[in-house]
Amino acid sequence: MSKRKRIIALLVGGIFLAGTVGTLAWLSATGVLVNQFGIGSVTPSVQETLNGNVKSNVKAENTGTAPAYIRAAVDIYWQDATSGARLWEEPQADKDYVIAWSVADALGANSASSWVKASDGFYYWTSPVAPNTKTDVLITSVRELKATEGRNLVVDVSTQAVQSTPD
Repeated sequence: MSKRKRIIALLVGGIFLAGTVGTLAWLSATGVLVNQFGIGSVTPSVQETLNGNVKSNVKAENTGTAPAYIRAAVDIYWQDATSGARLWEEPQADKDYVIAWSVADALGANSASSWVKASDGFYYWTSPVAPNTKTDVLITSVRELKATEGRNLVVDVSTQAVQSTPD
């Protein structure tokens, strides 16, 4: 091997060695960053008062550990008094039952409420609900107008939620 090739090989080896030592020195000099992720839970529930055949003060509550956006679905139907099965015939508002809402409509009526009915049929609370807090009233009251033999009026309110932070 010629003298020139030895010098080039030594230079390349020296550059490689200096690069390796420099990289190791930089990695050992920089601090270690540990990312910690916490798991937030979002658990909505329905709070309501039952007094005989009157359901009132229906609210949603965030029983989780993270702020959440909440929506509610209201399903009103007849149930067979004996078997508990859902009946096909639908109850008619103001004929079979009367309901008082606390919901802003599309025209902005009752704008004091933060509940808004959307075109998908759900009722949305318009701001995040903090952990262990409740919304305002969704349904002020609902009651059956006349008892019907063999069937019961059911007003089923179910809630869904999604964590509001991070945005």
